[in-house]
Amino acid sequence: MNKNGFTLIELLAVIVILAVIALITVPAVMNIVADARASAAKDAAYGYIKAVELDMAVKVGKGEAVTLDYVAGSPFTNAAVAVKGSNPVSVSFVITNGEVVSGTIDISNHDVVIAAGAVTTATPN
Repeated sequence: MNKNGFTLIELLAVIVILAVIALITVPAVMNIVADARASAAKDAAYGYIKAVELDMAVKVGKGEAVTLDYVAGSPFTNAAVAVKGSNPVSVSFVITNGEVVSGTIDISNHDVVIAAGAVTTATPN
């Protein structure tokens, strides 16, 4: 007998193998995407912190009064610090000697925690 195609069993076996591969890879890819989003939020928060510190340094250098209006608002509305990318929704900083030493930022749908002057964690909110 001349066979020109696959049997139904062979096709079902291939479909089952592809389904198992999909079940294994999809969660791994989703974890990678979630980690990338958290990392992007941490990077955005770091950029915002550096923009705040630079803004304060420029004001001190010019002899202007340093106000902390741009770190107290919730929701964030003041444009005193210009950053590219995501602006924070809310900010709460502790600033010592012109440096952000601790606090939290709600940015890119993540709550980012700053401790000991470094961005430590970003959890989805």
